[in-house]
Amino acid sequence: MATPLSALSLIAWLALAGAAPGGPRMSLGAGPDGQVRSGMSESPGPLLALAPARGGKAKPPAPEPAPAPAPTYGPEQARADIELVLTGRGQDYLQARARLEQHPTVAAPLVTARMTATPAPTAVEQRRLLALLGGIARPEDVPLFADAMRRDVAAAVKQSQEQGIELPAAEPWREILRAQGPAAAPALTGLVAEKSFSEELRGLLLADLVAVTPADKLPELVALVGLGTPSLRAALRQAIARRAHASAGERAQLVQVVDAAIEAGEPARLPGLVLLRAAIGGSDDAPFTRRAAALAEDAAAEFAARVAALRVLVARRSDPAAQTVLARLAEQHLPADKRVELRSEILGSLALAGLEPGPAAAVVDRLQLTGADAPRVAVAAFSVATLPADGAWLDVSQRHAWPEVRAAALARVDGPCSAGVLRRLRDGTSTSGNTFEADAAVAREVIAALGRCGGPDAFAALQAVVVSAEQNVDRRAEAARQLVDRHGSAGADVVAAVLRSTDDLAVALRLVRALQRYADDEAAPSDDVRTALCAASKRQELATIAQRAVRGLFPDLDDPCAGN
Repeated sequence: MATPLSALSLIAWLALAGAAPGGPRMSLGAGPDGQVRSGMSESPGPLLALAPARGGKAKPPAPEPAPAPAPTYGPEQARADIELVLTGRGQDYLQARARLEQHPTVAAPLVTARMTATPAPTAVEQRRLLALLGGIARPEDVPLFADAMRRDVAAAVKQSQEQGIELPAAEPWREILRAQGPAAAPALTGLVAEKSFSEELRGLLLADLVAVTPADKLPELVALVGLGTPSLRAALRQAIARRAHASAGERAQLVQVVDAAIEAGEPARLPGLVLLRAAIGGSDDAPFTRRAAALAEDAAAEFAARVAALRVLVARRSDPAAQTVLARLAEQHLPADKRVELRSEILGSLALAGLEPGPAAAVVDRLQLTGADAPRVAVAAFSVATLPADGAWLDVSQRHAWPEVRAAALARVDGPCSAGVLRRLRDGTSTSGNTFEADAAVAREVIAALGRCGGPDAFAALQAVVVSAEQNVDRRAEAARQLVDRHGSAGADVVAAVLRSTDDLAVALRLVRALQRYADDEAAPSDDVRTALCAASKRQELATIAQRAVRGLFPDLDDPCAGN
């Protein structure tokens, strides 16, 4: 007979079995007769599964399988991905390129080998391979990107002599080179020295060089300040200033380096160093302002260095210390017996341009500078002078020998204009006689001044210019712009009428461009403007620009030229 379990052990086992989550649940309680009763749920529990089988031992849990090793990225996979980079598109291309860039040790030699393989890659394939190398970023590949830039720029120039054509051709390689960081500095140095490149492109490359140069090498760039062509000198100063203002630590370092270079006083470099030091200075740069003031007034200093220091003071004209020095220099160099000397003319006119309006106008009036023969002085004087309303000054100014002085005086005309000013401006639009203006820039200033005058008399004078076939095309174009800009719908109607009547293609093209400027929020362009542009769009040479103009001026019409 089997030995019965004790009551205590039975209760403990049953309670443990019932506590297991998801297992067989047994409940204990006293029945009506006082005996212990139990109940069990239907689902089997884990404890039963762990119980040893009858007559055997418990089985150990099965071991978890080890994760499969990741496949090794080898040459075969890299070659396949290179082909995808050359031929693929979309996600396949992006995934293949990402895998290659993640495994540069395997990929890079195969990419360079593919570039020299036979048959040679096409130009498009070569660009893709080079761009891939740019993403892999190996220093030894940087010269390849520089050579690719030279080839693409040369091809662009050969294909078209259009100004600025180099810049789009160079931009992808500039981006790749910048991404290489300091490793690109030697290649960029060689590209900046590339004499076949335009100075505009070389200036951009110089800025790239400054951007990737390590901080400890910045003094080497400062050593180049003041050397080279004027445009490259300016590009270098601007790039170093941008670098300085991007980092307080680098700015402090550059201030020290530039100050030391200024102290060395090398004449050829000193003007550029002074301008650079001013550009990298902060808001607490009053000590350098005083230093520039002392240099500007130093008669023993190099003239170019004094001019640079004076430019610094003009840029800092809000500083009272700068105003004091500018006033002294103007009084010193602008009297009639002084300004005949070229150096005094330059220093005095710069100082005058930097003075506050009140003190400047007083100097002009006291020294009668608007009548000065020296063009720089007279231009500076007209920009700040207090001019009488009768317009007599305009008549005198238009007899000056230098066109820049005549233009500077005309720039001071503003409406409403007196009868004397209007008369002189109308005379300035003459196509012959004593008042004919031979200089094209000054002639345009005459017409622009008429536009600023406003009023019916100025409107009539502008209309006379735009309708006259005897007028130069540039003058007619400027008159059309002034009519559209200053006289709204009425001015645009005049221009539209001339557009309908002219057979001169050059004039018609400029008139369409003038009408494109129409921007009167209170009055939409008239139907006359629409019909004139629609008629112009039927001329093959004007079709594109005229259609663009009519769509821009009448955006609410689905087909502005329907029925025309």
